[in-house]
Amino acid sequence: MHLPLVSIIIPVFNAEKYLEATLRSVIGQTWPNKEIILVDDGSTDSSLLIAKTFECSFIKVYSQINSGASAARNKGMAEAKGEFLQFLDADDLLAPDKISRQLSLVCHHQDTLAICPVIHFNNDQEHSLTSLYPNAYELGFYTDSKQPFEFLLRLYGVKNNEGSMIPVHSWLTPTSVVKKAGFWNEELSLNDDGEFFSRVVINSLAIINAPDTFCYYRKAPLGASLSSRKDYNAFKSQIKSISLIQKQLKNYLQDDRINLVISRMMMELLVQVYPQYKKLAHDIAQSINEAGGTKHRPIIGGKLIELIKTIFGWKCAKTIQHYYRQIKK
Repeated sequence: MHLPLVSIIIPVFNAEKYLEATLRSVIGQTWPNKEIILVDDGSTDSSLLIAKTFECSFIKVYSQINSGASAARNKGMAEAKGEFLQFLDADDLLAPDKISRQLSLVCHHQDTLAICPVIHFNNDQEHSLTSLYPNAYELGFYTDSKQPFEFLLRLYGVKNNEGSMIPVHSWLTPTSVVKKAGFWNEELSLNDDGEFFSRVVINSLAIINAPDTFCYYRKAPLGASLSSRKDYNAFKSQIKSISLIQKQLKNYLQDDRINLVISRMMMELLVQVYPQYKKLAHDIAQSINEAGGTKHRPIIGGKLIELIKTIFGWKCAKTIQHYYRQIKK
């Protein structure tokens, strides 16, 4: 019986606190035919030294000057020999049977992606993961689909204005699909995963969910992770990422609903940018208008700020919230 090789690609940057746990979660995968590729992206802590202690016949360690997670993943892809790719960030975890259960569902289906539900956890919950459960709302987006385009639109909020995201390590991807989709976009520093997997999904034939296994997403302290960054360059990356997703969807199919979901995504970004970066906010608002506008108004804060939003509008509420936080600092 042929057992496909799975290449597990882990970009590493200053992850000394979590790297050993992450590596043990992939070494402990019940799927026997695997290779683990770590790419250290110019860490200034002991991450590379920790990675080197695990190096063996099926664990390869590479290092590069700091070039970003996408560049590190691309290096991993260039070295990978597997028929399937598993991306994993250096602070997240996989259930022991994650890859085995997903492969049992997709290995005999051409160009089919596998996903599995995600469980969010704090550092103090790491040793009790089996007692945690996925978020009920997020679970609604983990479904089988033979219509990848429709799957993406639903993820982006086309149905009842409800959207979500699927993290990097939920996916198990055939290398054949990734070759069609192309490498990670190294110009993006934030939402690079959203842009990459939109291409992957568009180039697949189907998505199958493995409901009985999980990936685990570590909730970093506020401001400590790349995804929580709220600086100018991060927001610029998000704008570019959403614009690229819009282009990819329209190249695949001309559908009026694309503008609907893109406007929604841009609106989510607009309320984060305003009022700190007013020029960026102006550019995003212009993109929303060009896409036909949106009635979507994201949740900004607690009951009081939401009441202010309802009475005086979201801009007023965001301005009050922004300056209150500045004073509090």
